[in-house]
Amino acid sequence: MGKGKRTDFMKKYNLLVVGLGKTGVSVIKKVSDLCSSIIAVDDNPYLDLELAFGGSQYKEINNLKIMPGRDFIDGQKILKKIDLVIISPGVPSNAPLIKNARENGIPVWSELELAWRLLQEEEQKRTIAVTGTNGKTTVVTLIGEIIKNSGKNCVVCGNVGLPLINTIDTNEVNIINNDKTSSNYSIDRELIRVIEVSSFQLEWVYEFKPHISVILNITSDHIDRHRSFDDYARLKLKLFENQSAGDRAIFNADDPNIESRVNRCISTGYKKLPEFIKYSLKTKEGVNLFYEDEAVFYRIDNKKGKVNIKNSPLKGNHNISNIMASIAPSLLMGVDERNIEETIKNFKPLDHRLEYLGCVKKIRCFNDSKSTNPDATLAALEDFDKEVTLIMGGKNKNMDFSELISILNKKIKNLILIGEAAPVIYESISESGFDYKIFRCRTLEEAVYRGFEVAKPGEVLMLSPACASMDMFKDYKERGDRFKSLVCMEKERVSTGKN
Repeated sequence: MGKGKRTDFMKKYNLLVVGLGKTGVSVIKKVSDLCSSIIAVDDNPYLDLELAFGGSQYKEINNLKIMPGRDFIDGQKILKKIDLVIISPGVPSNAPLIKNARENGIPVWSELELAWRLLQEEEQKRTIAVTGTNGKTTVVTLIGEIIKNSGKNCVVCGNVGLPLINTIDTNEVNIINNDKTSSNYSIDRELIRVIEVSSFQLEWVYEFKPHISVILNITSDHIDRHRSFDDYARLKLKLFENQSAGDRAIFNADDPNIESRVNRCISTGYKKLPEFIKYSLKTKEGVNLFYEDEAVFYRIDNKKGKVNIKNSPLKGNHNISNIMASIAPSLLMGVDERNIEETIKNFKPLDHRLEYLGCVKKIRCFNDSKSTNPDATLAALEDFDKEVTLIMGGKNKNMDFSELISILNKKIKNLILIGEAAPVIYESISESGFDYKIFRCRTLEEAVYRGFEVAKPGEVLMLSPACASMDMFKDYKERGDRFKSLVCMEKERVSTGKN
């Protein structure tokens, strides 16, 4: 990109980076040569800096000072010489240091905002950003595969794992550059960036303005962080906020929480809005993409056609919606129907997302650990009959389980509750009138053992927790991997005849 006007603004900044996870470390690696100084803080007393930075070279960055543990408790003292704060997604907005910064008039940005301001304008025009409560990673991954398979240069980044800032060439010789993810794309001005965006990142954006934005759905999640559903929904809609004429805003017309808010935005008429593109499972009036006869029909930019998705391994209505959300931006990026169909046919479902693990004792086993809210579990149950032994529960995020509980009678034979949310879920169920058996287990191991004990041949054992994992596991991946290993152990036990 070169040291031009897009990076010059950094020269005056004394930067404070809050949080030394992947995001904070990526920021330091990319901008240490661009800004005046950096202070980095993290309140984890067990933080391993060499592990975080991938080596000890961070000690060679002369303008970097790291304050781990509780060394930064005096926030006012640190903030005296700070011009800009970059906050990591896991840091809450009410953290004392962040509150002090705002009270002192110091700007607070997410890494997403900083990375956006470092992009050239022509690079900004080649961006696709996706948010939503559920399905984000599946959609950005599928969009990325479609675009790559068409021969275009593309990278999937953002909340999915690779920070956006890592995809930017500041034309600097960075002291630390251990990023191993760049082997399948090259950083150039033709690069298409497909960005997964979380509500935590949108909390601190101001100029972020993707050329194509996609909102998949808005359902109850992260209420422990965002205080109310309205606050959470407002943050999701920020993805459209800065877009203007010439930009595209794609959204799920089947989601009333999105459509009503978009319609209110359109009715105000206070600014030039982006072109809205709607997709729906139904052939209702005004939609640009709809599903019928195992195909997605579209009308975009005066072009119309259909994409056959009959052979897609992604099953269920929620995945058909995800496919439509992937087709629309791909068409806008000039990918033809044949390439889209071929990629969709060969796209494998991602791990921990209704992942089929095979049969054990003639019981079909599914790992759906990524379902970290009630709506995701509801979608997972959609295509099953009343045949499921469901393992559910985890960290309590103050979510509303009422909609999920209302359909459990239609799908569930046995419900096994785990984690800190188990009493809350049980209390909600006890008021609903249920016809299935409920068990409480202290561990996932105990839950899987009980699941194989009560499920019958021909039925289903599913982990779909409807809750986050951090009360018992590091993340949903660790939880899902543990479930898979427990299922494998049971399979081995049965095959060897061990009791």
